[in-house]
Amino acid sequence: MDLTALLTTPLITTESLFALAVDVGLLILLVWFVILLLMIREFRQFARDVVHGPQSGSNPTIDGQTYELCQKSVENALNYTTENNDTLNDLIIIQKALEAQVSQIKAASQVSLTADEQESIDDLNQQLSKSHQLIRKLKGDLDRSMEGLRKAKNKLDKQSDTVDSLRQEKEQLEKQFEQLEKEYMQVSESGGFNKMEKEYHQERQQLLNIIENYKKKISEQPEGGAGPSNQELEAIQQQLHHVTKEKEFVEKKYLDLLEESEKKAEEKKDP
Repeated sequence: MDLTALLTTPLITTESLFALAVDVGLLILLVWFVILLLMIREFRQFARDVVHGPQSGSNPTIDGQTYELCQKSVENALNYTTENNDTLNDLIIIQKALEAQVSQIKAASQVSLTADEQESIDDLNQQLSKSHQLIRKLKGDLDRSMEGLRKAKNKLDKQSDTVDSLRQEKEQLEKQFEQLEKEYMQVSESGGFNKMEKEYHQERQQLLNIIENYKKKISEQPEGGAGPSNQELEAIQQQLHHVTKEKEFVEKKYLDLLEESEKKAEEKKDP
């Protein structure tokens, strides 16, 4: 070959540049496909665990903080999935543009195509067709993942409402227990039942002493003499009976309060 012709002949033709651009575009598409496929798998696995429960035998009960974290994760996943859906739409546009470029190259050089160039264009068409199918598959997987994430979000919202109601009920029970505990402490600090029982015994002993004194005076008085009447004795006995009833009532009230306080303490210890 003549040296002048060799120097004037371009090393890279326009068709080669188009083919290189298409190859670079396909490589970028492939990288995006791999990234999106990994994200979609993670989203689907997360949604499946939330909706159907974890596959392991661990306790499925989670606390409020975990629910909030899951809700935030689902929200972020939904937003991220929406962005990826937009990215897929952009990839579809790029795919169509690449297909149009290949068609233009084929139409422009159809007359002078060599066998190798025709084979290269056919190979590009096959790659574009495969990438188009892959885009459709990824878009379908992405749509299913979004549906699963929405279901997971709805379930988390319902469970969160249940957790909130249980938390409010727990707070009410804790307040009631604190009130009972305060009453119990007040009774204990003020002497409580022991003080009441001591006062009762003192008053009872005084009444018994009065009765004994009356009986002694009656026995010492001559017949018909002045002394305490039977009515006075009956009144004292009734007073003693009334004091006994009051003591039993106070004792029962104290024991009920003590039992209720111990019961609340046991419930607070048990989860």
